[in-house]
Amino acid sequence: METWDRISSALGDPVTSVQIGGVPLRAERYIFQLGGCEVPPLDAMVLACHLGGARATAGRSAGRSFDFLAGASTIFQPGFASRWTFAGAIDMAMFHFTDPAHPMVRTLQGLIAARTKAPPFSDPLVHASAQQLLAELGRSSTPNHGFVERACALMVEQTCRFLEGKTGRHAPPDALQLGRLQGVLEWIGQHLSNELSNAELAEHAGVSESHFRRIFQEAMGMTPHRYVLRLRLERVHELLTRTSFSIARVAAQCGFNSQSHMTACFSAAYGVTPARARQQSRQ
Repeated sequence: METWDRISSALGDPVTSVQIGGVPLRAERYIFQLGGCEVPPLDAMVLACHLGGARATAGRSAGRSFDFLAGASTIFQPGFASRWTFAGAIDMAMFHFTDPAHPMVRTLQGLIAARTKAPPFSDPLVHASAQQLLAELGRSSTPNHGFVERACALMVEQTCRFLEGKTGRHAPPDALQLGRLQGVLEWIGQHLSNELSNAELAEHAGVSESHFRRIFQEAMGMTPHRYVLRLRLERVHELLTRTSFSIARVAAQCGFNSQSHMTACFSAAYGVTPARARQQSRQ
């Protein structure tokens, strides 16, 4: 049984599962809601990226576990077996390194060996690369494979840069901060049509606005505004492809003050207009 089969036996069928040519990776995306699961020992190294949703806790035991928030990434080594618990619905990407002899994989393994372990980390470029390549794989039956391969290579290179200490941040271990942020993340997801200013989010977290911006940046690797925009655009894409709502209604429902503003943001993020994205999904 391949590593991805072991994970899917625990989490359920992935919504995306593609072997990427030119780069020894298999990309899989899971969107699920489970209370918990057991993942048997892995046969290959896996880069996991928490794309959105609730907090996950993973580890071999209660004393050797870590919290996994949206925006964070981590690397699981071959042989790693884990117990997972989930606080709610979650969107997660798993990138399986299918060729341990590939130079890129050997470099990554060497960096991990030098650190003895790879802790969870937040890096906006790793997160954005994972999102963009999965969006490309998921939105069309004929994805741009050159773009996907370049995004994969960039994601892995940036992960190596983190392990070398050149970028990224460790996920904060403070349980109180994790609890505050988890509550805010869930609240954001439920109120995307609201204005969602930093002051309002800080008040919901029970901290000052400046403190909130700092702990959010440290944990998520991006500003609250950028995170909210990313979540809104994901919701826009979902409504465009799964409903017949007018584009103006989608914009209002996702918290944009005008259809033109949403179109500009969507086009910058996805490379196509909302109308074109809807047309592609129907084709």
